[in-house]
Amino acid sequence: MLLAFLAFGTGPGDPGWPRLSAAWRSRLEGARAAIGGRFDEGSARGLLAVEHEAEARADPRRVHPSWYVRALRREAPSVRRAVAATAPPPLGPALRRALDDAERAPGPTHPPQADALAWALALAGERLVGGPAHRDDDPPVVRAIAALDGRGHFQLLSGLGLAKVAFAGEDRHDQLRPRARSEILRPSLPTARLELVDLALGDLDAARRLAGGRLRPARLGLTSLGRLLAGVDPHRSRWALQQLPYTVAGLAGKSMDLRALPLPADDVLAWESALLRAAVVLLIREGRVDPSDLADPSRGQGGRR
Repeated sequence: MLLAFLAFGTGPGDPGWPRLSAAWRSRLEGARAAIGGRFDEGSARGLLAVEHEAEARADPRRVHPSWYVRALRREAPSVRRAVAATAPPPLGPALRRALDDAERAPGPTHPPQADALAWALALAGERLVGGPAHRDDDPPVVRAIAALDGRGHFQLLSGLGLAKVAFAGEDRHDQLRPRARSEILRPSLPTARLELVDLALGDLDAARRLAGGRLRPARLGLTSLGRLLAGVDPHRSRWALQQLPYTVAGLAGKSMDLRALPLPADDVLAWESALLRAAVVLLIREGRVDPSDLADPSRGQGGRR
């Protein structure tokens, strides 16, 4: 939106500016101050065109195959087999593994029509959203998801969960490795507040109930991830969620209603953001994340399954 104002309007002096809510105006003014004078009208239009092109269609490399599998299960077996057999990697091999009828059934007697295949794949992804791998205003949670691959996502969720365990003071493990990781986390944790400690303990109890009494840090981290994405632009939030397995994204989505929390949403988001920073510091210290990938996710492992 800011690029559109820079490309076609004059910012606060534009007639459309007063029509925005006060929250949106404040957000855009902050973003404008952050980018300074880096974009003139011409460069803003050029970048806006690039973003529109990226948003026109989802990049299969930036969508977990499970989202396509879910959509293709509604199609006829012949369509599923044809798409799975011809889709480019990494989507094609993943579809062939997931859609077992694509492997068991006999192959086609003649090559499928290219246009029909393109339509089938486009229809399977019609509810998916596209977008560039990197935006200057992306919050840290979106940058982290975009920069990491599937293994990195699990490590990030585990780090988030462990950070919350340490914040709640429940990190008294018998195992040496969890204790050592907690010691790395501790200097980066936010200052303890009683109401936030209570919220963390409630999250731990809920995670234990869902896991049959065991505490799984990655499952606990999903609660934090969902809350952080609730504070992101909805289109960008959906773009980030698509890079996770469909079922995992669904679990994260259950934590995105910030109105159900006993504390102001801004306080919770600031706290969860601090836990995310601590988790990222942990992963960097352990050599699991390259800081330069977080600065520019387009050069990282994102999109690799």
